Amino acid sequence: MRQREESNAAARLRVDRYLHTGSFPAFKATFLSGFALAFFGIGFYRLWYQFNFYNLHFSADVGMVTVGANIARVAVIAVLVFLVYRAGFTRATRSVFLWSGFLLMTASSLLYLLDLFFDSTQFEALRVVVGGIGLVGGEIIWIFFFERLKPGQMFFYAAGGLALSCVLSLLLGYIDAVFAGVINLFVPAFSVFAYWQAMSKLDERDGVSRSSADQGAFAAPDLLYEDGELKKGVLQVIVAFFAYGLLLGIALGYPDGRLRELSQTVRSVHQVLVMVLVLGVVWLVLIRGRSFKLSGYWLFQNVLMMASICLLVSGWEGSEEASTFLLTNAVTCFYIPLVFFICLIGRHVHWPTTLVYAVVYGGSLLCMAIGRMVVYLVGPTLDHSLWLIIVMALVALAETTLIMRPRFMGTHPIGFELELLPKELPLEVRAAHEDHSVGAFAADYGLTGTEEAIVCLIAQGRSRSFIARELGYSENTIRNYTRTVYRKANVHSKQELLDKLMAARGTGS
Repeated sequence: MRQREESNAAARLRVDRYLHTGSFPAFKATFLSGFALAFFGIGFYRLWYQFNFYNLHFSADVGMVTVGANIARVAVIAVLVFLVYRAGFTRATRSVFLWSGFLLMTASSLLYLLDLFFDSTQFEALRVVVGGIGLVGGEIIWIFFFERLKPGQMFFYAAGGLALSCVLSLLLGYIDAVFAGVINLFVPAFSVFAYWQAMSKLDERDGVSRSSADQGAFAAPDLLYEDGELKKGVLQVIVAFFAYGLLLGIALGYPDGRLRELSQTVRSVHQVLVMVLVLGVVWLVLIRGRSFKLSGYWLFQNVLMMASICLLVSGWEGSEEASTFLLTNAVTCFYIPLVFFICLIGRHVHWPTTLVYAVVYGGSLLCMAIGRMVVYLVGPTLDHSLWLIIVMALVALAETTLIMRPRFMGTHPIGFELELLPKELPLEVRAAHEDHSVGAFAADYGLTGTEEAIVCLIAQGRSRSFIARELGYSENTIRNYTRTVYRKANVHSKQELLDKLMAARGTGS
């Protein structure tokens, strides 16, 4: 019986903690069951975002109107989250986000329909600003959903929702504009309904009552990112996000802040490429078990950026549209690391994930708006646009260096929950630890698979409650297992255990 329990715990770790399901049937059972409506809700929400802010990527954005909307979003994020921080995340405050998002997004969709019916753009600025403010609530309700998921689920729904939105955007780009506008009108309501259904499923899964859910009574963070190198590393990541947002703003506005358009064919290619890229990343990480590191994805983002800058410098015929195409891909793909790592950081700090979202997402939007405004105000006055190219290159160099330095978070790569383990190790060992030394330590002291997993998590600085959730046991059971580990390793405290583990690593045992 005990051996079966340990085997089940190892299997849960393999799926939930390290995300690698190993086969499509296991992937389907893990990620596609239970939250199917949420998947479509996120996809349609992202569709609404693309439809109203990027004209289904007919252009890079709506010019300075988008800048104004983003500044309004940042202001609303700051005010609402400050008020919520003071009042607490009660049922009433959560409802404020939900209903404000629903009503304002619906109003923006209605203004879009009016412009279509009257064949005008008189409501364009108003609808974009109203929709931008509404997006604050529309985004935060899905942050409420993401923060209750395992890392693999976070990754799948963020990436998969983006891929679905690209499929939907591709389809809507070829149908009647009024019909597409009517669909757009009903998207906010569908997104809210999908959110309600998803949160009810999570309450059932976690055994949380409605009253507890209203108070946000969910698992406490383990505070791992508030210690030493990890805290410093996370701050570097956030600064890099801000710098990349600034870079996107400058590049999108180059050379004078005007609107940069894309043809129907080019925008379709963009949506197909993003969809293929996202599906490929999901396949490699969640099914094939490859590692997902921010540094690798960041390199991809910067390849798009540097190629765009080179095209702008070249002055070739068609280079501006090609540059806009690359930048549009960069903006779209930036969504995955931004949202995923906001939720990941929220798991390891004492701040609610919503406040992390306010700082990181709001700060990135603000930097993007600042970059665009700088180009709009300064670009036409420059004797040569080469100065803007030099600034973009320097910012790209700075933000790339921040994330691509080796071991800037010590032994924990950013996003270590997604780290691939050595395939030659047995299943329970691969599922339990991140280096050979823990396995060797467990073998030296005769630890079982579950005990080895506990040692690994203790070494990562995890709390008892966190370990209990990850392994699927009660805290009392984890306490008993820990005492057994102490007895086998001949130690009397957690610090003595960590010292012994470090000594074993130092001797290469």
